[in-house]
Parts: sequence; C-alpha cells; structure tokens
Amino acid sequence: MPAGPRVYAPKHRGTRELFTTTPKPTTPVRLPCRSGTHCDVMAGRVSQSVKHGRRWGSSLLAVHGFAVLVTTVALLVQLVLYPYVRATPFLLFFGAVMLSAWNGGWGPGLLSTGLSALMADYFFLTPRHSFALGPQDVLSVVLFIAIATLITWLNVRERAARVEAETQRERLYTLFMKVPAIIAIHRGPEHVFEFSNPIYAQLLGGRELLGRPIRQAQPELEGQGFFEQLDRVYQTGEPYSGKEAFAHVGDPHNPRTGYFNFVYQPMPGPDAKPDGVMVFGFEVTEQVLARRNLEKAERHLATVTHNATLGLFMMDARQHCVFMNPAAEKLTGFTLAELQGKPLHEIIHHTRPDGTPYPMAECPLYRALPTRAQAQGEDVFVHKDGGFYPVAFTASPILENGDVTGTILELRNTTEDQRKQAERERLMVELQEAVRLRDEFLSIASHELKTPLTPLSIRLQGLERSLQAEPDAPMSRRLGKEVEVMRRQVKRLSDLVNELLDVSRISTGRMKLMLEDVNLSEVAREVVSRFSPEAQRAGCALVLHAEGPVVGLWDQLRLEQVLTNLLSNAIKYGAGKPIHIHVEQRDGLARLVVRDEGIGIQPEALGRIFNRFERAVSERHYGGLGLGLYVTQQIIAAMNGTVSAESTPGQGATFTVELPPQPPSQQGAAEKPGSPPP
Repeated sequence: MPAGPRVYAPKHRGTRELFTTTPKPTTPVRLPCRSGTHCDVMAGRVSQSVKHGRRWGSSLLAVHGFAVLVTTVALLVQLVLYPYVRATPFLLFFGAVMLSAWNGGWGPGLLSTGLSALMADYFFLTPRHSFALGPQDVLSVVLFIAIATLITWLNVRERAARVEAETQRERLYTLFMKVPAIIAIHRGPEHVFEFSNPIYAQLLGGRELLGRPIRQAQPELEGQGFFEQLDRVYQTGEPYSGKEAFAHVGDPHNPRTGYFNFVYQPMPGPDAKPDGVMVFGFEVTEQVLARRNLEKAERHLATVTHNATLGLFMMDARQHCVFMNPAAEKLTGFTLAELQGKPLHEIIHHTRPDGTPYPMAECPLYRALPTRAQAQGEDVFVHKDGGFYPVAFTASPILENGDVTGTILELRNTTEDQRKQAERERLMVELQEAVRLRDEFLSIASHELKTPLTPLSIRLQGLERSLQAEPDAPMSRRLGKEVEVMRRQVKRLSDLVNELLDVSRISTGRMKLMLEDVNLSEVAREVVSRFSPEAQRAGCALVLHAEGPVVGLWDQLRLEQVLTNLLSNAIKYGAGKPIHIHVEQRDGLARLVVRDEGIGIQPEALGRIFNRFERAVSERHYGGLGLGLYVTQQIIAAMNGTVSAESTPGQGATFTVELPPQPPSQQGAAEKPGSPPP
C-alpha cells in the first residue's frame, strides 16, 4: 500500500483524463483540452505553451515562418490547379490565412493575408506577373482582405476561448484536489472507479480503487442501500442526496463507522444518457454525535429554542431577562450571563438612533404584559458595541392559570432584508438595462449579418446565370445543383436575418407601417405563385380560394411577409399534403385562412407558438429560430388585426388572420406611401 494518499486518474475512453498521481509538486498533470487533446499542468498551472495558444512553435520567428510556408504552399497548389479550376484565385489562400491565424494569432494571420493578396495579384489577376490591379479586380482583393481579416479575428477569438477553457480546467483541478470534501467518479453500470480525490483515498485507508467496481472495492457497504441508490441514479438520470448516512469506512483491516452527507450526481454521456455517477460528500460524524449529545442535554428547552433563526428572549413579570438563545446572543452581542436578571430594555433598547433616551414607558416590547395581547412591530436596538441595528419583533405574553407571568420576545435582524430590497431594486435597473442592450445587440447584429449576405447572393445569382448560359458544359452539370442549393441556403439565412431585424424593430418600437390600398386576393395570388416551385419540391399542392377582391388600407409588404411565414410553416410541417389558402370578406373584416394537413400542433403548444423563440416541435427535425409566428402576430396586431391557430395532432393546422379594412385611429406610427422604410 502507498505511504500517502493515491489520486486515481480516469482512463475511460480516453476522453476524461483529469488527473494523474501527484507524489511531487512538479509532477505533470493531464487536463482535457478544448480540442480533445491534453495539456500539461505543473504544480496546478497550465503550461505557458497552452496559455499562449502555440501549436507548432512558441517563437515569433517560428509562427511567422509557418505563415510564410503555408502561404507559399497555397500558391504552389493554386498554380497547379489554376488551369483546371478558375472559380477564384483566392480559394486556397483562405486556408493559408486560417492556418496561420490559428497557429500564431494576429501577426501571422495578417502576414499571410498580405502575402496572399500580393501573390494572387501577381500570379493570377490581370495583368499577370504584375502588381498592377485592374479596376474590376480591386473589389475582389478588398473583399479577400476583409474576409481574411474576419477569419483571423475568429481564430484569435477561438485561441482566447481555448486559453480561458484551460484556465477553467486549472481551477477545476485545484478544486478537485484541494477541496476538503469526498469526490469520486464511477463509470458504467458496474460503477467502476475512474477517479477519487486525496480525501476519499485517505478516508478508505489507501486501498486500491482505480478500475474496480464499487461492489468489489467497498464490499462493506453491501446491504446499506448505497449500491441500489447508485444503480437508480445511473438508470434514471436523477440525482440523489443523502443526509447523515451511516457507513463503514477506513482501513479494510481496521474499519470504523461514520456519518456522511453526500450527493450522487449523474454524468451524461455522448448520447445524453448517464454513463457515470459523480459522488460528492462530507463526513459529518463529529457534528452528528455532538448534536445528539446536545439534544439530550437541552431537550427541556426545545419549546423555546425550536426556531433557531430568530433571537428568542424570555422575560419574567418584572421584564427581567430569564433566558436568551444563541441566535439572540449573536444578534445583541451579549451573552445570557451578561443579561440574566437585568431589565432587557435598559441593556439593548435604552437609546434612540438620534442619541435621545428611550423611556421604558414608551417601549413597545412591554405592551404585551399589561394588554395580555401579542405586540408586533419594527424598531432599532442598541448592540453591545454601541451600534444600532434594525429589527422586527414579536412580543407574546406568557399566561399561566390566567395570570401573566412573563413575555416571550422574538427578534429578527432586518439589516439583510433592507440590503436585499436595495439589491432587488438595483438588479431591476440592471435587468432593464440588459433588456435594452439585448434589443440593441439584436438590431446591430442583424444589420451586420445582412451586410455580407447581399453581395454573396448577387455573386451566386451571377454564377447561376453563367452556368445556365452553358448548360451542357461539364462544370454546369457538376455545379448546377450545388449552386442551387447554396442559393436556397443563402435565401434561408437572409430570411432568418430579416426575422431578427423584425424582432429588433418590434422590441424597440421602430416597426413602421406603409399603408396603402391593397387587394389581399392579389397579394395571395402573387405569394402563392412565388411559392409554387418550393411547394412542388415538397410535394404540396397549393389551392387558392379567392373569388373576388378584398381591399383594405394595409401595408402590402408586411402582408406578403405574413402569408410567406404561414405558407413556409405549412410546407415545412405538411410536406406531401395539399395546402388550402382562403381569402374572403366576412362581417366587415378581411379574412385570410391557411390550412395544411400535416403533423399538426400539440394542444399544450398552441398557447405559446406566437411567443418569441418558441417552437411546437423539436429543432432536431425542423429548422428555424421560432420567430416567424411571433413576427406575424406583431405585424397583424400593428394593423389592429388578430391571428389564431387551431389544430388536431396528426390532422394539420389552420391559421386564421382577420383584418379591419381601415387602420386603427391610434396608429400614429403608420407611414404614408412613399415614406422611406425603417
């Protein structure tokens, strides 16, 4: 057996290697890195190579040399492939920038960016073998530099996050190794020991635990329910906490008994099901034994001291102190010996905060004695050190055979209550500011995300037209479908960004309406026609029922957005089934109904599908941010209309929009046609 405590290191699947045996302060310890590799720690410190994020070298010369090397390799490969692939001369240089920034940070990343721009200009852009740039190539170079700078920035952030992760692992190491608590990790249904900290190892007398099932490692626990509870936690994934549990511990040749508070915490595996259990506990043997002895000695005072969180005093008929509990001693600063037999008012309530005397005749604590009624209130008492503290008090008379023989006084220090109230008010202000900053961030982030999407969409459309111009060309046959997929994905991303923009406008009250005479039937025909290709791909037949014009003063673009959101949902959740769109005028209201025959909506989800980021189905099977119906409801409400949903699971869903033909009189934010959009 080892002379000192052994620290057991996990080897399970090679993914949770936390600690190794630490006989000396300089022994390296292995911690799991963010990338799945392991990082060396010397005496609880993450190595400097990890902190600086160096992967292939730590000197400035090495990382900059690496940037030059990978950029040169990218050039050579690009020269070889350029006669065959001319889509862009910058493609491989993006990879060089990424590797340089990942390895070295800003300096190497920007160095690779500059070298790549010069090499692309010299070798590939016209006029070739010259650093001159034609007007048509300036934008390409600028765009490359911008994207390469963004890639460098993202890699620098990743490096910083990686360093922070390693710092957190260092803290976790310190916690596990230094915390004065029992910590162990079991893996698998047999609860094989994968790790135990020094406290646990010392508690069990240094016996071998690593790699052994708990039933073999601690057979003394058999029949006490611990093994069965471990099985239950592993099978159900529900944590369990035990309090003052009795167990056998110590050297197996000289065991002893003790009491423990512990927690069995399930540890989820890759499939989200538990594949292990963490044990965290404290030995409370001394506390349990001391408490039991104290309970035996002071059981006759249980009726007085049952509420240990309050300061309790007992006064006789002369209002002299007879008893005070420990909470009262802590509250006042006096001990029972110092107050026993003395008038309580003259010791802890004799002076007001302004320094004037507090006459006993005006003391509210003594009202219970002559009135024989309970008295409650708040006041300020004097501490032993001369300071003042606020309290809430309750004074209750003690009645024996109809006579008042004394008073029970309960005191509670309200300093913390006042502090918490002030803290609540401060947190409310911070919460309001956080909400404002969140909405501002959504607005800024959405605009920033939308900026690169527009040129990307234009370039994809240009590439698609180029491929369509030569449909029989090998490149057209090879890239046609991929370009179409990219175009649809860019459109989907653009729609998501637009939803975020709408949410930010709604949250900040900046959503404006451009009201004009609109025929809802024509809007429906146009949107249905636009959705026909997508509906065909999903196997949905779009059936429009619009017998005549339905005209009102509305925002046409917003109405198109509403119908687009409803049709998108219908196609997504009703693929392969027909979709019916009804436009009619009933009871003075314009009515738009979209009905699908898809999976439907569960009853418990109907009440929340119009909330932000709410989804009625799992995001694993259906994409989106859960904003479409929220934006739809806000747009319809802005035009003084309503939108509702009805559904039977498995039989589809029906969304009904009702709009008045005229805007509400209080719609002060509406704009006339021709006003600039928000």
